[in-house]
Amino acid sequence: MAVMDEFKEEREALKNGTPKQKLAYFWYYYKWHVIIALVVIIMIVSFVKQLTDRKDPSFYAVMLNASLLDQMTSEQPDFVTDFAEKEGIDLNTSDITFDTSIRIVEDSMDETSITSSQKLMVYVAANELDCMITDFTSFQKYANSSMFHDLRDILTDEQIQALEPYFYYVDREVVLAIEAANDDMNTDYTPDYPDPLHPEDMQDPVPVGICLSDCKDLTDTYYFRGDGIVMGIYANAEHVQTAVDLAEYLLNK
Repeated sequence: MAVMDEFKEEREALKNGTPKQKLAYFWYYYKWHVIIALVVIIMIVSFVKQLTDRKDPSFYAVMLNASLLDQMTSEQPDFVTDFAEKEGIDLNTSDITFDTSIRIVEDSMDETSITSSQKLMVYVAANELDCMITDFTSFQKYANSSMFHDLRDILTDEQIQALEPYFYYVDREVVLAIEAANDDMNTDYTPDYPDPLHPEDMQDPVPVGICLSDCKDLTDTYYFRGDGIVMGIYANAEHVQTAVDLAEYLLNK
């Protein structure tokens, strides 16, 4: 019997079949069409939901080698909510991120440190980060690598006068020496870092950080691996003014 004749007989029998038989016939012949259609619909719905739920990034701070004291909470710290309100940032439609996922131990460079270092470099290259907040020791390497703004270039004279007591400095001569050693692939070179809080001992002091060590909003919310707390504003930051406002907010509370 020809295939078409068999098909006609099945269709004729199906007309007189029970609903269960009709459903079984439909599922037998069309189940893969249904499954594929459902998968496509789910993917489209998921994609649309991600687009509609996605918030605009308003500020991104990497909290290097820091962790939340309250590991059980998933809510924004109170100071972040308060700061967002003062900045006019609607957290229902915009995101303020304080990322504590990046942890780097320079001496050991274990798997976590290597992965975190790669992640940090990718974020910096993609202009994702606005500032780094970390302890003095963790900050030193990055502060001396031309990653951060010279604060004199982004602050007003009034802001410089108010924030100068909190400045963290690097010596430009040391930065240039590090860059020269890197260019020459001189792995034996060890920088002699001057005290970042004593610019008078430097040849060419440049303020690249703002010390936040006494800010209770930070010390009551985060644990930092080393001593002191300092913020650096990335040279390619998208939200420079928000970073400056955050430093002033934390210092003035």
